[in-house]
Amino acid sequence: MSRPTVSVAVFAYNEEDRIAACLDAIRACAEEARLRVHVLINGCTDGTERIVRGYRAPEIDLRPIVIRRGDKANAWNHYTHEVAPEEAAIHVFTDGDMRIGRGSIAGFLKTFDERPEAHGCAGLPASGRSRDAFREKLIREREMAGNLYAVRGSCLMEFRRRNIRLPFGIFGEDGLVTTLIKWNLDTRGERDDRRITACETATFSYEPLSPFRLRDLRIYYKRKMRYAVRQQQVNMLCPLLWEGGVEAMPAHVVDLYRACKDRVALHWNGLDTWFDWIACRRIRRDVVADDSVREAERAHLYS
Repeated sequence: MSRPTVSVAVFAYNEEDRIAACLDAIRACAEEARLRVHVLINGCTDGTERIVRGYRAPEIDLRPIVIRRGDKANAWNHYTHEVAPEEAAIHVFTDGDMRIGRGSIAGFLKTFDERPEAHGCAGLPASGRSRDAFREKLIREREMAGNLYAVRGSCLMEFRRRNIRLPFGIFGEDGLVTTLIKWNLDTRGERDDRRITACETATFSYEPLSPFRLRDLRIYYKRKMRYAVRQQQVNMLCPLLWEGGVEAMPAHVVDLYRACKDRVALHWNGLDTWFDWIACRRIRRDVVADDSVREAERAHLYS
């Protein structure tokens, strides 16, 4: 019996220190399926591309995909609409700083085979101080985390057929993809949480951040900022999707800000209120910056 084809999308932004370990872990799953691995080299300014192009792994079909504009949602769109092979049974998404566990690919395939109603499947953490709580939340809430998840091939091809694209600049592509799948790509229809499941044997691990490394403190700060901006984006985007369906999805996050700026709100959120305040300022700054660009383009056009 021939092995199924599984396509893997690895999001890599300046991961020269970790991408080889990520690929080593995927390579260890090579016996579980025919693996076609696409590394989405996403706006990198370091040596990620060089390392990927020099990586030798005859067991997998490794394909570097260079995307000049660094944005994860844009990379997701590029993979889904330009790269993803139609013949793949499932599509596995992971980040370039993750290490997926041996048995993960086989676990995803088995889960989708046993649960025909599911079209998205979460991988679960195998490391981290909050591992148990994280696992429980993904299972209980039927959510998918960007660290590792899989989408049934027919479902991803439906994204392509209907030309559903995530807004450029949106944070939390995993949450938006989860929502769209739960609503069967029709946010004016009915929600069915059974369309998302989790696989106990599909796992990911990563190097934990240390409060004693300056680089890790910077990563933690940026992560907190992304979370704060993402929550504001969710507050703006969800009402649009409920009211107008996926057809109301903006092409760019600034279009979302411009249409829903009255929904940008600051509330007391404990110690995270500081990050929320900065997030609101950032959103307003991005609109002003976009206004300036548009004004300059108009002036050039009519000069």
